[in-house]
Amino acid sequence: MQALEHAILKTVAYFDLFRYPLTSWEIWKWLFGVTASFAEVRDCLESSPLLAEKLGRQSGFVFLYGRAEIFHDRQERYRLALQKLDRAKRFTRTLIRIPFVRAVFACNSLGIANARAESDIDFFIIVRKGHVWAVRLLAAGWAKLRKLRPVPGNRADKFCLSFFLADDSLDISALRLPVDPYLTMWVATLVPVFDPKNLNAALWQANPWVQQALPNAAPRERALQRHVSVSRVGYVLAPFLRSHAIEHFAERLQRRALAPNLRELANRDTRVVLNDRMLKFHDNDRRQEYAMAFAARLGELGV
Repeated sequence: MQALEHAILKTVAYFDLFRYPLTSWEIWKWLFGVTASFAEVRDCLESSPLLAEKLGRQSGFVFLYGRAEIFHDRQERYRLALQKLDRAKRFTRTLIRIPFVRAVFACNSLGIANARAESDIDFFIIVRKGHVWAVRLLAAGWAKLRKLRPVPGNRADKFCLSFFLADDSLDISALRLPVDPYLTMWVATLVPVFDPKNLNAALWQANPWVQQALPNAAPRERALQRHVSVSRVGYVLAPFLRSHAIEHFAERLQRRALAPNLRELANRDTRVVLNDRMLKFHDNDRRQEYAMAFAARLGELGV
C-alpha cells in the first residue's frame, strides 16, 4: 500500500508544478513507477489516511492539500487549449503540404490541455530522414512570412517550430537528463494532429524508458476531431526537393541565420541540438528547473 500511496503523491505533486489537478483516472494513467489497476488506485484514494491528509478534492479533481485554487485554473486553461488545438489543426494543414513531413504533434502545455492565454503553440515534427533542414526551412520560413512565429512580447497563439526529428532516429534517450520527469511526460502526452503511419507508437517503442516510468500509460491514438488528412501537395512537390544539394543549402542558410544565443548553445548539451537527424531549438529548456522543483515538492511531502 505504501508504494502505491507514494506513487499517487508523486503523480499529483508533479502535475501540481503546472497548476493541474487530476481526476482519479488521470492519476492511474500517469502513475509514476507503479503498475496498478484503476480500482486499486481509486480504492487507495478513498481509504488511505496518508492521502486524506496530503490531498484535497473538489468536483472530482484531486490536488495537493491547500491548493484548491488550481481547480479553477484547469477549467479555464482547458477552454483555451481547445481553441489553440483548433489553430494547431488549421496550421498543420499547411505543414503537411511540405514534402517529407511524416507526423505532426502538438506538445508541452497542449499535451495536457493546460494552455494559458499568453502561451504559444508548440509543435514536434517527424520528417523523412535526410530532409530535416529543408523541412524546417520551409515550415519556419512560411510561418515567419505570415508573421505566425512567436517573438518577444507577442507569443500568444503563435506557432513554435522548434523540434524536428528524422524518422530513422526516433530514439531520443540521448536527450535525457539524469532525472528528467518532464521529458518522460512530454513523450507520453504528445497529441497527434497528423500521424497517418502511427509514428507515435514507434516513438514509444524506440524509447522504452517512457513505459517503464509510466507503466499504465499508452501512446495517444489519433482523435478524428483534431486529426488532419494526408495532403497530395507534398507528393507533387517531393521530386523537386529530393536533392541532397537542397538539404545542404537549407542547412548552410539556417546555420548562418542562427541567433547568437542559439549559435553559442548549439550541441553543447541537450538544449540546442543541430545535426542531420535532429533540430532542437530549446535555449530556454526548463527541464532541470522542473526536476529540482519536483524533488523539493516531494521532500515537502515526505516521499
